[in-house]
Amino acid sequence: MQGSNHLAWEVVVGNGVDVRDFVYVDAHSGKVIDKIAGIHDAKNRRAYDSQGATAPGPNYPAAPFWVEGQAFPTGNTEADNMIAASSEVYDLFKNAFGRDSFDGKGATMDSIFNRGNGCPNASWNGALISFCPGTTTDDITAHEWGHAYTEYTHGLIYAWQPGALNEAYSDIWGETVDRLNGRGGDMPDAARSPGACTTSTPQPPQVTISAPAGIAGVKEAGSAAWGPTTFSLNGTLAGVQVGSTSAGCTALPAGSLTGKIAFIDRGSCGFSIKAMNAEAAGAIGVIIGNNQGGNAVGNMSVTAGAPSTLPSLMVSQNNGTAIKAALAGSAVTATLARGGTGSDASVRWLMGEDSTGFGGAIRDMYNPTCYGHPGKVSDRQYSCGPNTQAGDSGGVHINSGVANHGYALLVDGGSYNGQNINAIGLTKAAHLYYRAQTVYQGPASNFADHADALEQSCRDLTGMNLNDLKTGAISGQVISASDCAEVAKMAVAVELRTPPTQCNFQQVLAKSPPPLCPSGTPTALLSDNFDGGRRAGVKWVVTHAGANGDFTPRDWGVVTRLPSRSGYAMFAADYTGGTCLPGGDETGLQRLESPEITLPSEATTLRLTFDHWVATEAGYDGGNVKVSVNGGAWQLVNAADFLYNPYNATLLTTGQGSTNPLAGQPGFSGSDDGSVSGSWGRSIVNLGAYARPGDKVKLRFEFGNDGCGGTFGWYLDDVMVYRCTP
Repeated sequence: MQGSNHLAWEVVVGNGVDVRDFVYVDAHSGKVIDKIAGIHDAKNRRAYDSQGATAPGPNYPAAPFWVEGQAFPTGNTEADNMIAASSEVYDLFKNAFGRDSFDGKGATMDSIFNRGNGCPNASWNGALISFCPGTTTDDITAHEWGHAYTEYTHGLIYAWQPGALNEAYSDIWGETVDRLNGRGGDMPDAARSPGACTTSTPQPPQVTISAPAGIAGVKEAGSAAWGPTTFSLNGTLAGVQVGSTSAGCTALPAGSLTGKIAFIDRGSCGFSIKAMNAEAAGAIGVIIGNNQGGNAVGNMSVTAGAPSTLPSLMVSQNNGTAIKAALAGSAVTATLARGGTGSDASVRWLMGEDSTGFGGAIRDMYNPTCYGHPGKVSDRQYSCGPNTQAGDSGGVHINSGVANHGYALLVDGGSYNGQNINAIGLTKAAHLYYRAQTVYQGPASNFADHADALEQSCRDLTGMNLNDLKTGAISGQVISASDCAEVAKMAVAVELRTPPTQCNFQQVLAKSPPPLCPSGTPTALLSDNFDGGRRAGVKWVVTHAGANGDFTPRDWGVVTRLPSRSGYAMFAADYTGGTCLPGGDETGLQRLESPEITLPSEATTLRLTFDHWVATEAGYDGGNVKVSVNGGAWQLVNAADFLYNPYNATLLTTGQGSTNPLAGQPGFSGSDDGSVSGSWGRSIVNLGAYARPGDKVKLRFEFGNDGCGGTFGWYLDDVMVYRCTP
């Protein structure tokens, strides 16, 4: 390079957000001789018209509708909403937190409007966001970009509580953008009332018991396919043939229910037949008590030829049982309501309130139960799954209400579940949640982890003058110890650390193993806890086999930093990459093989024990144990020969779409119910069914996976082959 040479100091100057320069100072004179910018970024958005086709549509990527730098607005409302909100998302993360696009490296933000598939809906597919007509509003667009930011930060798995946090974080960033931008239908923006739905929220049918006090309160209800669709009716209940499955199925005495709300058990005849007979006996309304499903309610069909004009609702089996018990000893008064709206004249904390494609809001972050979502973990609305599409992937949308509620309470304050939470405001809350997202949370973070992450983030940020969410300038907002106290109260209020015991979730591995020997003492023939690494213990052999050239080589290996356990263990990863298609088919097998073990002549009781932890793509990926005796063929250790914690599943077959080399075999697969993770348990195996004293035995732990969609894998620790000695 031309020019004189200088001995120089390189000084990095920055503010941690949008300034980072390399300044070169002459080491002799102290003069600045050069300055080079250390941040190279620019907002880069592209918008595409899908023209009613499946996203991304025929124009992607070659023919964008709009690119950064072109005239704006475009005159197309759907496109303009999407483009503007994409800018607002970029600016929030860049100015407040110093993050350059969703990947932190300035990725192009591609968005698609006017898609024709899966409508009405919107989504992030790992590369771009796309929208059906009527869904490109600011909060929904920011919500979808929130999924992109999640993928490149904490990477929350889309199932159970991690999936609910995934959805909640998207709502949180969507509503934060909505609160900041001053666009859209954001008025009226009054503070919300605890427990009250908004005037734009249709009220679900409900029965409100006013007396006696022991059962008073609002009860979820199912509606009827007859009678009025809007009503509010108050009255005293009268039981009809209480406890009989044929209650109300035949004509009732004339005038026996005059002016009363009839309570009738569900049973052997149609719902509307019961209502018709009650109406003929003078009733002014009907409550049908469900006879199944615990807390479940359902909507009631009409029986042909049995019309009724009575306001009618169904309550759950549990609520019906409580009502019947009260009727036996006192008067029960109630209000039946259907139709109408809530009382809060505000759109604050509504998600999607401007979206015509959804017909208005789809969630209420301040009062989640207004849309059938839980505000705390113990709420009856909390979803127990299953982890299927029909089960909302373990309740990812439904249970997002818990974390959404926590954010809303923290920002605006409120009294809930015995906690009086003082508002800390939007700026402080957003910084806490972003730090939790980028520093402390990971793919398997659940609600309890979320509480820990927020509280630690608050301690980290205490005393810091935070960046303004819009401009990035110093805001004057400083996190204090009292703010952290509010975070802790919020976590208690929405029950972030409370397990959903009502779901009765089961774990893959039981936790109360019997003694290793029914009598006598275990004497090890092979033992390895893997502490110090694989080479410090038994000389295991690891091999792998891919189904094709796409397989990324990987083997069992010794690891530390175990889930909920100290020390070392062997680990086979359930590969998270792959596409299951040619070019990305990661189908393969990992094997962990023991050295040969010679069984002593006195080994009359031969057993294997091992501790393990499993969390895999259920049914598709998993592992099992095999044995070879005297150099013979490998054979599966059967589930019947496990004395404790046998295989929990049979892996899907090739006919069911699995490419796993272990397809159709028994194995350990999936994760603990209600979780994407596993937990440690001990298995004990009777090897006497396979080998006799004097035989030479080898063991093999095999882990197989299909071509895509992995989660975590299989941990193995404290392996011991032993005999029981007197």
